[in-house]
Amino acid sequence: MINTYNGSNEELRKENIKARQFTLKYNAMDPADVEGHFRELKEFLGDIEVGSRILAPFYCDRGNKIHIGKNSFINYGATLLDMTDIFIGDDVRIAPNCSIYTVYHPLDAKEREAKVCYTNEVYIDDHCWIGGDVTILPGVHIGKCSVIGAGSVVTKDIPEHSLAYGNPARVIREI
Repeated sequence: MINTYNGSNEELRKENIKARQFTLKYNAMDPADVEGHFRELKEFLGDIEVGSRILAPFYCDRGNKIHIGKNSFINYGATLLDMTDIFIGDDVRIAPNCSIYTVYHPLDAKEREAKVCYTNEVYIDDHCWIGGDVTILPGVHIGKCSVIGAGSVVTKDIPEHSLAYGNPARVIREI
């Protein structure tokens, strides 16, 4: 669902500063402290289920709009711009340097000048594999058991059990 907000909203700025403080601390933690990392994520994110991990470095806008199912793994360098909800299912694998964006700016210059921003949720269903350096844009839903090839830019929904890649990503075949 598309929503709007004002980019100069003071409450959102405070949440963003809190998220940046959190990721600064999180990214500096001992990488051997897997349980400590999980505890920190459990306290900060909207939701993260048992067995899931995010390797540092990791960046987000708010944190409280990120929801991760059980046994999912997000590799190094993830950027999750969660101005609205990001839902990541169970047993999802996300390779290094992936970005998930829920926010975008208007084409109209006057709206941008007025700090108007748009948001739309992102859904990655269970058992998906997202290859390295993939960018997922606002409003995208990736169906269960799908694979997104490395370097892809996902601009549209991907049906379940699909292999998709490219810029923009397109379904290559069913899997």
